[in-house]
Amino acid sequence: MTQPAGEISVLAVFAVSRTAYFVAGLRFNARPVETFWQMIDPALMRTDLLRSLWYLHMQPPGYNLAIGLTVKLFPYQYATVLWVMQIAIGAAIAVCLFRLICRLGVPVSWACMLTSIFVISPGCVLFENDATYDYPVLLLLLLSALALSRFCESLTTRWALAFFGCLLVLMLVRNAFHVIYLLTVTVGLLWFLPVGRRAILTGVLPVLLILGGLYVKNGLLFGRFTSSTWLGMTMGMTTTYQLTDEEAADLVKRGVVSPLAEITPFSKLSEYDPYIHRPPKTGIPVLDQDVTSTGHPNFNHLAYLQVHDQYLADSIAIWRHYPIAYARSVAIECFSYFRPASDLEYFDKESVPIQAWERAFNAVVFGQVRHTEDREDFLELKDAGHNFSRVLYTGMFLVALIPATVTWGAAQLLVPRWRRRWTRTQLLVLGFILFTIIFVTLVSILFSTFDGNRYRFPLDGFFVALAGGMLVQMRGRRKPVHPSDFQHHHPA
Repeated sequence: MTQPAGEISVLAVFAVSRTAYFVAGLRFNARPVETFWQMIDPALMRTDLLRSLWYLHMQPPGYNLAIGLTVKLFPYQYATVLWVMQIAIGAAIAVCLFRLICRLGVPVSWACMLTSIFVISPGCVLFENDATYDYPVLLLLLLSALALSRFCESLTTRWALAFFGCLLVLMLVRNAFHVIYLLTVTVGLLWFLPVGRRAILTGVLPVLLILGGLYVKNGLLFGRFTSSTWLGMTMGMTTTYQLTDEEAADLVKRGVVSPLAEITPFSKLSEYDPYIHRPPKTGIPVLDQDVTSTGHPNFNHLAYLQVHDQYLADSIAIWRHYPIAYARSVAIECFSYFRPASDLEYFDKESVPIQAWERAFNAVVFGQVRHTEDREDFLELKDAGHNFSRVLYTGMFLVALIPATVTWGAAQLLVPRWRRRWTRTQLLVLGFILFTIIFVTLVSILFSTFDGNRYRFPLDGFFVALAGGMLVQMRGRRKPVHPSDFQHHHPA
């Protein structure tokens, strides 16, 4: 099978599967536009978009800009437009994943099979039918790996700009992709591609200027040199929220933490009123509204900055005086990280039309043989008498395969005998994939709880690509690369 034929096959599988899912009753969910904490009030998207984006501090502005423009341009049809956009993103993901697997030396027929399994998976389709940023982030990661591959081959400025442009959009969409991520990738490329340093610097400098401008803007307006001010309450979820009621009351009584430790992070602003001072009104709705027009809390209210500060202070106190609470969060996040992507409480209603297929697919492909109707977490299962059997609620194949692929990938980079099997371009792409996996996984485990499989999902394309390379090598299909393949060849 040729590569163009493989791409056509993958797109055919994509089209047939989406038709089948639609016939089964799966429908696009546009409710996140109105209800997701990360979103600007849709009424402000229609009437005050640019000013709201300028004063947005809770999240990087990228995704709100994309959704806001869609809502503003198509106020009554935005759900349909977003659905079409997500389908287009899904088709692009199928092609990009197929190409990335092929670029790692996997035969076309294998790449076609692996890509097809991924694109028909319930997790992939559920994220595609949801107006959240996880699906676009998956595409951006695949595009960045492909752009890096082309840059390593050509060392041209346009591909450097394409690669760093993908990273810029990632960082403007998800705050997990911190400037530390960008700087580490840049330093790695400068070190391993000395002949491409001029192009690398040309590509990264505009990104640093734009990100720096965002950081400075937030620093001047809100006193926080960051792209997102959510760290405080996010850390509250990993510390004070993990306390029992008795533990929280005792720590508050002893003065270890503030009374906010007894309030669930990301609660309504009125619950924090006894412990904060309301700032004066600014006349800017996105900073002044307690709740949005759709009725959920406006977490961009200026008063939440005080709440974040107190939760962060309480988290530091927990780390020092009662670290077991944080250990609980890490355990829960590790447990959820290895669940199939579709196994989210958030998807319970959306997945009803395909529930039988979802459970069958997750059992066969991921090894998940037990389910809980209310998505009990790691600690609740232990309290219910489950111990070693808790692994049955994860994807058991994922528990084995994810560490195996990462270990295998690291070995390709570190073991000289295996490193000779790859071209320089492939090694650099492998390094980028592994670093991204490790960075995002650590951010997920250390700074969040409950939704590890959701944070993992955008990395799943990388895991599939690594699994393809590993399986091919295990079957002895990969031949050592000739030394001349490591030499740089300029395009004609």
